[in-house]
Amino acid sequence: MKKFRYSFFAAIIALVFAACQTSGSAEEKTAADGTSAVQVSPDGQNMAAQGADPATTPKVPDFQAKAEEMAKTTVEFVSEEYNYGQVPAGTNVTHQFKFKNTGTEPLVLTRVKASCGCTTPSYSKDPIPPGQEGFVDVVFNSAGKSGVQNKTVTVTGNFEGSINKVLRISGEVLAAAAN
Repeated sequence: MKKFRYSFFAAIIALVFAACQTSGSAEEKTAADGTSAVQVSPDGQNMAAQGADPATTPKVPDFQAKAEEMAKTTVEFVSEEYNYGQVPAGTNVTHQFKFKNTGTEPLVLTRVKASCGCTTPSYSKDPIPPGQEGFVDVVFNSAGKSGVQNKTVTVTGNFEGSINKVLRISGEVLAAAAN
């Protein structure tokens, strides 16, 4: 019975691994999250369109290339970290990270991605004019979790300096009471 169980799990792992393999042309591939990766030169130009050798050029995801090409602006988050303390297992923790465009150009968020499937972000989709505020809402589902939890949300936009900002949400999930 143990051999069957191990064989079964090995087969499941092999299927998952095979399903994760992607295919595509050398010029463009589509990532698991639906974004396509395009080869972009350091000056932001599509290298496949310029006849560059796709095998030797780095690939830059569309959301990253877009953020790098736009005019830069500064942003000020009220806080980049949130500790929700202790919550019982199964609780949905929500938090809104607020920020202000403190620069002179419109602020555009090109991607907001959570570190795992238990954390779901939503965010300001429209360009945020200078002096105006935006948000990143985060929902952490603690179902099936216990102990100390540290989750991140990476925000990509036309930020001055680095195009990525990392927001952190943490706390402790208390084990569910036994019946």
